[in-house]
Amino acid sequence: MNDLCFSLHYYLSLIIFLIFILKIEPIQYNETLEIVAQFHTIKFRINSSEIKDCETCLPAGIKLSKNGTIFCSFPRWFDNVTATFAKFNKEEKVFEPWPSLEINQKYLKNDSSGLNSILGFEIDNDDNLYILDQGRIKKNPALENSTKLIIYSLNDGQPKKSYIFKSDIADPSNSFLNDIVIDKENKIAYITDSGNSISGKISDYKSGIIVVKLEDDKQYKILTNHHSVFPDQSFFLHIEKEPVKNSTSPMMTGADGIALSCDGEALYYCPLSGRMLYSVLTKDIRKAIEENQLNNITVYEGFKKEASDGLLASSKGYLYMTGIETGSIYVSNSIEQDLIRFNYKDFESFQGNTTTMWPDTLAIHDGYLYFVSNQLNNFPIIINYTNRKYNFTIFKFSVDNDQSYIKGCTGFGNGLGISSIIIWICFAVIILIVLSFVLMGSNNQEEVIDKHMNLGIKED
Repeated sequence: MNDLCFSLHYYLSLIIFLIFILKIEPIQYNETLEIVAQFHTIKFRINSSEIKDCETCLPAGIKLSKNGTIFCSFPRWFDNVTATFAKFNKEEKVFEPWPSLEINQKYLKNDSSGLNSILGFEIDNDDNLYILDQGRIKKNPALENSTKLIIYSLNDGQPKKSYIFKSDIADPSNSFLNDIVIDKENKIAYITDSGNSISGKISDYKSGIIVVKLEDDKQYKILTNHHSVFPDQSFFLHIEKEPVKNSTSPMMTGADGIALSCDGEALYYCPLSGRMLYSVLTKDIRKAIEENQLNNITVYEGFKKEASDGLLASSKGYLYMTGIETGSIYVSNSIEQDLIRFNYKDFESFQGNTTTMWPDTLAIHDGYLYFVSNQLNNFPIIINYTNRKYNFTIFKFSVDNDQSYIKGCTGFGNGLGISSIIIWICFAVIILIVLSFVLMGSNNQEEVIDKHMNLGIKED
């Protein structure tokens, strides 16, 4: 009996250990960066016979549709940006303005109804495209009704709904709408407002997190007085030992990257200028909105190794982030849902190469992580258009069948990686072994009982 108890205890301990392994399954990725596309200058197809170079076009945002079509944004931070939003034609290696060149160039007629300046955007499971329009052209104030969120259908290229931001939500001169995530279940969009002001004074920044209820277009701006949405003024960003912007005036950008956990319970964000990562519970956001206490929200703080631009949560519960100081990608599968204090040691580093300068935004599609390397630190003043072969690159690498947060929590993405399959096989084998021991123990116990019951009985 003692042997049976020991065996059960031993194998049950193994099962618990394996369950623990399954919970924190190590990330498996291909250590070889694959080049999806490289560009010396960005080329746009204007019509069937004309392709135009754009030396002021910087690829920033990237996402993929259900069928794998790549979409990129090109913010109008400089003159003569041909199109601010486009899809990539893999065969011709050119970008095609989307949904049309006309929509992308309405701003030239002071018509704010088109696409003015796009940075952040998202694509959901149904190929709905959520485009975040900054409204501001270069450093000018945004035109009236130009700062907005538009939902398009990728199936027909038609707008489904538009949300115009009020001036107290997105200030025309002092807001800088950066990135967006979508909570499909609760029909909410969360948006980072970096708050870069025309004056350049941080005291003028209108930083915060914008919350849009998509069903009724109710808009809120939270954490506007919290230090987590503002740049760290003691931080001076350097890349390749060179100061970004200039030697006396550091780049100061507030809330930038944003990620929503696959269960919709945790929202992560970070200012670009700094090495902090922040998080809040979405239930606390909803409570603050209900009670009209938009700055009374608990913020959890954590350190990370370097400054980041893009964040992305995944269906496995991982958190990916870019590292713009060293051209790296960081991955963590140990960020807890209760958001107890975390730090950069939780993140595994995937070091890029000499071409991964300023990895910007992130996307996941069919088990691959995509990102754009765009040399934002050099653009456009000192970017090399004379003898450098490539200035911009779209990369991807395997993340073991992981998928975007927007697909919901799957535990293993949309498919099982090899490591997952091996662990599950071992798990099943041990269960069978334990069951066999239980059955054997049960049979042995019946024999012992029979033996004891027959003691002292004498057969005739």
